[in-house]
Amino acid sequence: MLEETLRRAFHDRVELTPAGTDRAEDIIHRNRRSRRWRKGFTTLGALLAFALLVGGVTGWQLLRSPRPGYDSSVFAADPTALPQPATSASINAHEVAGLGLDLRIGDLLWTTDGRRLDLGGFGAVDRAYRVPAGWLFGSTGGVYLQPVDGLPVQIAPEGSRWSVSEDGLRIALVTGGKLSLADLSREGAKPIGTATVPADAAPTAMLGTRVLVAGNAGSSRGYEFVTVNDTAGVASPVWNPTVSGVFGIRSDIAVGLARTENQEQLCLAALHPDGPTMSIRPTKVCGLASPAEGLAHSLSPDGGWLAEPAGDELSLFSVDSALAAGDTAAKKCAAAGVRSPIWVDSSTVVAAYDGGVVRCQTNGVRKLLSVPKAAGSAWDLVPRLGSTEG
Repeated sequence: MLEETLRRAFHDRVELTPAGTDRAEDIIHRNRRSRRWRKGFTTLGALLAFALLVGGVTGWQLLRSPRPGYDSSVFAADPTALPQPATSASINAHEVAGLGLDLRIGDLLWTTDGRRLDLGGFGAVDRAYRVPAGWLFGSTGGVYLQPVDGLPVQIAPEGSRWSVSEDGLRIALVTGGKLSLADLSREGAKPIGTATVPADAAPTAMLGTRVLVAGNAGSSRGYEFVTVNDTAGVASPVWNPTVSGVFGIRSDIAVGLARTENQEQLCLAALHPDGPTMSIRPTKVCGLASPAEGLAHSLSPDGGWLAEPAGDELSLFSVDSALAAGDTAAKKCAAAGVRSPIWVDSSTVVAAYDGGVVRCQTNGVRKLLSVPKAAGSAWDLVPRLGSTEG
């Protein structure tokens, strides 16, 4: 009985006891779990590395790509350098408008109405004018007109000598010994006539179809009027060496400088085209500096005033008073290093000076104007000739 009881108890214990654990199977399971974890970490690491690579490339491209107002070449030269403001993006249109004239920096031009024009497509620009048809400019490649709307038009080839009228409606030029006169429009130049002149001739001022031309007179230069019409002819001007420069046009005369009899001074003079050779009527306004050859455009649009820079002041002479009464008085407008006067209207002239631009009026009012800082020091105001409305 006791034996039977013990046998059943032992049997029940054996039935309830779990089977022994298989170590090989445990190791296999652990290895599988380890491989799954390693695979997960490897995939996650690859994804993170790819994200960092894409982010880095994108960031570098953003740094390398040009942005308005900055010069991307700075990064090409030195990746640690800070970007510098680009001149083209730093010129404020309102600042230019306040000057009253367009602003030229090298081949680039900023206009008072907010345009930015690149005139350098035909070579380095050496001078430019705002005329009714657009912008007339000379470059190493020739003379061109940039219309208000449209593409540039060539007016004259490389090497031509040229001058534009005070109203901006005509151009006179010498190319290959031919003096030509033409009307300017947005389509280009419409020829009026030609005349054969000495190869060294250079046009200055225009009075109708008569062009005041400069040429070699012995060891110096002289001036004479040449008539240009639709019948091509040969001109044989007798250059007058008494005349030393031309300021502009007043009514039916040119106003320039003539040497006194003793050759000691240059005096303001009226140049009349009233005969085979011009006549000269000097005034008592003397001691003026000779302008460079070519038209100085330093007379007011109506020809009534002359702006003459000298040292640290701009002198305004009344041409009316000088011609009629021999008056030598001048209104003074002080500005350090004043130079290159340009008339805005018949009573207002602006000029560059060491601190920017000075605006002077014939009634004595003076105002200093600021040039955009981004313009630096190598800038020029663009003379405006004639009406440019529309």
